[in-house]
Amino acid sequence: MSSSDLPSPTPARRLFFVAYGGGHVAMLVPVIKMAIARGHDVSVLGLTTARAVLEKAGVSCIGFSELWHHAAPSARIYGEALAADLGSGGVVSHEESVAYLGISFADLVAEHGEAEARGMYAREGRHAFLPVAFFTRVLDALRPDVVVATNSPRAERAALLASGILGIRAVCAVDLFALQEVRWIGQPGYADRICVLNEAVRGMFLAHGRSPDEVVVTGNPAFDMLNAPETVTAGRALRAERGWDDSRITVLWASQIEPAHHPFNGAPGDPSLPRQVERMLRGMVAGDDTWRLVVRYHPSEREAFVPAPHVCFSPTSEPLAVLLHAVDVAVVTASTVGLEAWIAGRPVVTVDCSVFTEDAPYSRMGVSTGVADPAELPLALKRVLATVRNQAGVGVTVPDKTTTNAATAVLGVIETLLFDGV
Repeated sequence: MSSSDLPSPTPARRLFFVAYGGGHVAMLVPVIKMAIARGHDVSVLGLTTARAVLEKAGVSCIGFSELWHHAAPSARIYGEALAADLGSGGVVSHEESVAYLGISFADLVAEHGEAEARGMYAREGRHAFLPVAFFTRVLDALRPDVVVATNSPRAERAALLASGILGIRAVCAVDLFALQEVRWIGQPGYADRICVLNEAVRGMFLAHGRSPDEVVVTGNPAFDMLNAPETVTAGRALRAERGWDDSRITVLWASQIEPAHHPFNGAPGDPSLPRQVERMLRGMVAGDDTWRLVVRYHPSEREAFVPAPHVCFSPTSEPLAVLLHAVDVAVVTASTVGLEAWIAGRPVVTVDCSVFTEDAPYSRMGVSTGVADPAELPLALKRVLATVRNQAGVGVTVPDKTTTNAATAVLGVIETLLFDGV
């Protein structure tokens, strides 16, 4: 389905998008552009670093600094004091920092009193912010038909809570697995629709009490470029150019650093794990002419590639999206390459003994086949590829995934709320 397959919007349909930077705004930019192209009246609140991303993408937006008239009278004083502790430079202007901090802190004071608010901010920093009262005033003035935000906490969460208070329809677009965010997004009444990555994430939300009609599998629009026609074509060309379209199965090993301890929870890790995986895969290739190995090190790794028969090297300068359409299967520990490979239609095998496995539970969330030890990789790879061959009815080349464009799917959910009601 393309955007032209959606019902034509009627006049004066007002959409209000709210997003922080990073993967959150990246998820919404394609949807925002499509909504504008379809004639909707779109307003966007770009939070902190998201504003620069939106402006670079050619999307007009506002920040907290344009919303002072909805703020408490004390907000600017609080903001100036809190922003004084920030370093200079960065992509967020001083005025925007003053507004974001001051407006958010003023709401905290209004709800908890100044002494408790200062204690909360000292303990939790910006994580203490949840300016629901502020967003209730903003949305009451704007009166959009639908509010759209992602699974980010603080301001995005506050916007969706405020929309519920005012009876304004809302969509929450979840970027990945929402393992922590499900605690609040899973609550009945939090947004009218939840857009999720896959069926496993949908199942998690249903288990937390959301009704089946409220949770829709759309995918993540930030990854739509992975399956763009030009990317797929370039991948097939690379496969032919490298001679990988022969009888061998091409396995991508996307390595990443494994620290001695998890940077946040202190759990012990094994720094030798990436090299254990590579040795196992190299041994598999050396002992069985069914396979070819492509090694791609993480930019933070300082590993010297050792050439060997049927073992190839992929530098980080090589476009990853194109490479994913040139290989047959990907192996990772917990790298985001695993998720990208799955979205590109490649089967994924994960080594689930990484210190980061719980942060990226690919096998548990339906993205990969997991193994508990690198020694299990050869058998797991054989089973995965045998399954793919049986499903596809073809040779070793894995067919590309043909799914609905995620941006189209998310906009479809929004427009369903607009035209069909809740």
